[in-house]
Amino acid sequence: MSLLLKADRIYHSFAQTEVLHNISLQIHAGEIVTLIGPNGAGKSTLLKILLKLIEPTAGSVTQKTNLKIGYMPQKIHIDPTLPMTVEYFLDLGQPRSQSGLFFSAHHTIETHAVVEELNIGHLLKQPIQNVSGGEMQRVLLARALLRDPELLVLDEPVQGVDLQGQTELYHYINELRHRRHLGILMVSHDLHIVMKNTDQVLCLNQHLCCSGTPQSVSQTPEFIAIFGQGAEELAIYEHHHNEHTCEATHGHHNHLHTP
Repeated sequence: MSLLLKADRIYHSFAQTEVLHNISLQIHAGEIVTLIGPNGAGKSTLLKILLKLIEPTAGSVTQKTNLKIGYMPQKIHIDPTLPMTVEYFLDLGQPRSQSGLFFSAHHTIETHAVVEELNIGHLLKQPIQNVSGGEMQRVLLARALLRDPELLVLDEPVQGVDLQGQTELYHYINELRHRRHLGILMVSHDLHIVMKNTDQVLCLNQHLCCSGTPQSVSQTPEFIAIFGQGAEELAIYEHHHNEHTCEATHGHHNHLHTP
């Protein structure tokens, strides 16, 4: 598989406080990697480093030459008084090599396909401030895809989405990685984001405390120490592979949901 991004021995500190310790990872084309960890684990900081928005205190990030990245933020604030339709919001996310609105003579078949598959065609003329939380997540995903990325980064992509919507979104994401041969990095504070098609789960709590398939990670003592008792009873995947782990970190309890 083609290597899209590699992080090698990343360390990062704010003032005298270390927030990331010896993080190494790789993301390949056609692969889904999910980064999970409790609030305060350093996920946002690591994501900024991987996207080269900030420099790590130590270590390096290598990206494929001219790597095209599509980023779906956890949330976005739009001034409620700003007159902006969903259509115009999507247009602002397109490459500016051509002018014109989103549905101009230059739009592509793929753009239509994304709008249709994400079921947002009926939202295009609505003010962006009027869409629901679940609808907004689909709009943000569509915008991330308009640049035809090689790497798709999804920060809490099912936030505000109901169970049926989550299932549909997971299915679409899995289709995307096969159809476009995308590398996909998903980030979450809870296990419910871990779809069954994830190739690798990385559990972060300042360092990578465990990694492997969703089923194997959910059964490690390190994972249970972070996410709480009962996590080891999640039997929602059918993978049985070995994984390497490191010393457990301090506990943090979340309620877990199956996708």
